[in-house]
Amino acid sequence: MDELFYLQDNRSYVGNDILWWAKDARGYTTDLTKAHIYTKDDAVKQNQCRETDIPWPKDYIDARSRPVVDMQYVRVKEALKGTGIKLNKPKPHKKTTYRCGGCGKFMSEYQLYSGPCTKCDQDNRP
Repeated sequence: MDELFYLQDNRSYVGNDILWWAKDARGYTTDLTKAHIYTKDDAVKQNQCRETDIPWPKDYIDARSRPVVDMQYVRVKEALKGTGIKLNKPKPHKKTTYRCGGCGKFMSEYQLYSGPCTKCDQDNRP
């Protein structure tokens, strides 16, 4: 059996995902089920005419792939419609306030970690 290959366009990535040539050279995809599968000869020819197209053995990539869910394509309200599940609303986080240990001045978290108090010069960094 002939070896089969995917072709990576290695000029960029989507997050940590590799961009593959899509089926029938219709752009690029991160979804292996939509990636074009090449023969060894075709993959090598493509790399020879454009060095940024990298041939990867299909068996090698398939053994290292995993199914993922792209958050752009899912909606929790839509998914739970008709299930009877009602999600709890998240409680608002109580904002932490910081005070200088020397003079009692209120400080932002940034001020706390960035250096001494601008009023009394006490270093409050933990």
